[in-house]
Amino acid sequence: MEEKGCLGIPRALMFYRYFPFWRTFFERLGWKVVVSDGTIRREKIVFFEDSCLPMKLLVTHAVQLREKVDHLFIPRLVSIHRTYIMCPKFRGAPDVVRLATEGKVSVIDETIDLRKGGLSLLQSFLKIGEKLGSTRQEGKKAFREAEHSFNGFQRGWVDRINQLPTRHLFEMDIPIPAQRSRQGCPEPYMVQGATSSVEVGGKEIGAPLHVALIGHPYNLFDADINKDILSLAKNLGMKILTSDLLTEKEIDQELSDLSKEIYWSSGREIVGSLFHFLSSGVDGVVFLTSFKCGIDALLQEFIKRRLKVRGGSSIPLLILSFDEHTGREGLTTRLEAFRDVMEEQKRLQIAKCKRM
Repeated sequence: MEEKGCLGIPRALMFYRYFPFWRTFFERLGWKVVVSDGTIRREKIVFFEDSCLPMKLLVTHAVQLREKVDHLFIPRLVSIHRTYIMCPKFRGAPDVVRLATEGKVSVIDETIDLRKGGLSLLQSFLKIGEKLGSTRQEGKKAFREAEHSFNGFQRGWVDRINQLPTRHLFEMDIPIPAQRSRQGCPEPYMVQGATSSVEVGGKEIGAPLHVALIGHPYNLFDADINKDILSLAKNLGMKILTSDLLTEKEIDQELSDLSKEIYWSSGREIVGSLFHFLSSGVDGVVFLTSFKCGIDALLQEFIKRRLKVRGGSSIPLLILSFDEHTGREGLTTRLEAFRDVMEEQKRLQIAKCKRM
């Protein structure tokens, strides 16, 4: 199909979950998808009063794209769940981008609200296709192909995290390297009962440290926010797990006894997956948050109180808060100290088992 023009997608916010779907949909409709550069120098971040860093980066990336594309895709995300809602700032994101880009580029801002029913997502993307000059039939075909592409991408997601550099995670054309064990067979992926690699009597025991990283997708995978914590963790011998491993049912089970409902979909995912991993046998859990994020601030307090009621956790928990002033050196030091805590705890567990 002949290209109709260029459509820009800022490398920010929910790009870090839905880009494979978005890219396939727009390419099937004949648009060239242009993504902003993922490397932002601190002095170039567009400043907005009282905004969290992820929202500042959305605006910064949109400004970067405005002279290069015919349209920007900034969906008005109200709900990506049949019951729960997104952070209110997602609703106003397209308006903030219009203000920042001074009206110099068209913004495709169709509302996505899955609380309206099972076909609401399809209907939203059919409207997007119509705005771009496509027929409903073309939109339906592109939507189905995007679903298929997204599902295939998600199946290999955990392996991508652990085997590809952060800058290549969302490069859909880059295949996942085949992972081999010492015998030449594919290495199994471990979750339950994972043990860390430690030395007892000069001998290595167990597997690499299995660490769950929990947080909003953009906090986990945007190197401009987290200073590429994925590479730092992998260089320290950690194998990374995320909430993508869990089903909605598993997350709901951890939240079933709450006295109050968590009505943010991202908040439910964070709390449910965090407590799941704290009881699943991983070596440690890291909760990544953004400074000035109201949801994260409330969740931190909730998690601390919940752990106190439960009598704490035997699995180490590290909470990291990021803003534009966070330094990579300090982050490295904290991760190294966290690794030492996990390894010491594993040594104590192994010593206890030997005495039994």
